[in-house]
Amino acid sequence: MAEFPPQPPSPPYDLPLNTTMQTVATIVLWGGTALLLGYALWLANRERSIFPVVLIVAVAVGSLIEPLYDISYHLHWLDAGQQWTLFTSFGLPQPVWVMPAYVMVFGMPALLMYRSLARGVTLRRVYKLAALTAFTTAVFEITAINLGLYVYYGESPWRVLNYPLFIAFMEGAQITGFAVLAALLSLFATKHVHALALFAIFPGNFALETLGAGFPTVILQNTSPNPDDVLLFLSAFASVGLAATALWWTTQSLLLAQRYRGLGTRAGVEVGVAPRS
Repeated sequence: MAEFPPQPPSPPYDLPLNTTMQTVATIVLWGGTALLLGYALWLANRERSIFPVVLIVAVAVGSLIEPLYDISYHLHWLDAGQQWTLFTSFGLPQPVWVMPAYVMVFGMPALLMYRSLARGVTLRRVYKLAALTAFTTAVFEITAINLGLYVYYGESPWRVLNYPLFIAFMEGAQITGFAVLAALLSLFATKHVHALALFAIFPGNFALETLGAGFPTVILQNTSPNPDDVLLFLSAFASVGLAATALWWTTQSLLLAQRYRGLGTRAGVEVGVAPRS
């Protein structure tokens, strides 16, 4: 008989969905998105720029990349025939609240950060923001997982309360990296149409920080149903290190642009501002 190569694990299709929490997540996340969009419209009117609104819409549209993440990281949205589905791709039904979840978890921090980052930033501050967004992402995901909305199946390293914790560091780099790139774009955007580049920047940076930097762990997770535990544990360090490196590289572009424009910091002293005594 022919021997077939080992296959990656299959999603747990039989696990039930917490329909009560589906309703709560849908109401809370779509409601939060509406409020955030209202804030973005207020900012746009105050600053006479469509940039804040485009940022939120770009993240919402960018949520369509989620099935690629699900396949790579073995995320399964619980369904059992009870999911309110927004769209289906690769045979993976996406819940109706996945789009506002992107807006609230990824878009809101970027909206709150990018204007401040554009005025001046240090590498230390960027990494502090990445640590903060890694924490908020972990809280969100651990809550959603343990309330019965989705699961990470198969073997994953650094599990805490059923959540592969290394992913939080990948997402922290992704969120902060997007804010840095949005700040960089805002410095050079001289026309409203330039803000539309955010539609390419968000999914591109998402893929860089999660699928690109995460490739050591993603590849190992999908080699067989039972990858080597030690290698999997070590691969997470490699993935997080690559994500941190990608964030460092992204930040260099903003730092260079700010130095060129006389903004930011140089040798610990604010450029263009009198040093404090």
